[in-house]
Amino acid sequence: MSDLQDLGVRLIGNCLLASAFVGYVSPFSGRLRLELWRGTWTKDLVARSIPMTSQIDPLTVLANDADIGAWQNEGLPSDRVSLENASVLTSCSRWPLMIDPQHQGARWIKQRIGESLEVTQLSTAKWLDKVTLCVQNGNHLLIEAIGNEIDAMMEPVLSRSIINRGWMGVFLKLNGL
Repeated sequence: MSDLQDLGVRLIGNCLLASAFVGYVSPFSGRLRLELWRGTWTKDLVARSIPMTSQIDPLTVLANDADIGAWQNEGLPSDRVSLENASVLTSCSRWPLMIDPQHQGARWIKQRIGESLEVTQLSTAKWLDKVTLCVQNGNHLLIEAIGNEIDAMMEPVLSRSIINRGWMGVFLKLNGL
């Protein structure tokens, strides 16, 4: 019983570290990520006397061996950065923006979601209709080849500026919709 209580106390620091990891590490390289969570955040938690498991790894808080095995079966590469990215992607509550020059993440997402995934590009005719339909119906959508700038029409989607209008469903605040 005392082991469970001890784990409950350490859970505070473990979750704090994992939350910071999900919220902040995505744009950084593997080396910088390690420096952030091990060299900066963990030391800060220890300095503030926040209880946490010694030698904690945020990846082990966010995913277990079964999760990692399933991701790899879905085609995710087994390198540390890919596993961290998958843990962030599956743990975040916001819609993710992935910068994926080698298309490894897109392949994994397509394999993971399967046939229910809608795929479009901003250069495709009526792409906005597809985005609107996917949001209204709660479908998964992957927008590929966005480029260096995101169309301003995507702002309501990225910021989740959607409203639920009762039986009429979910509508985007796009050009008066």
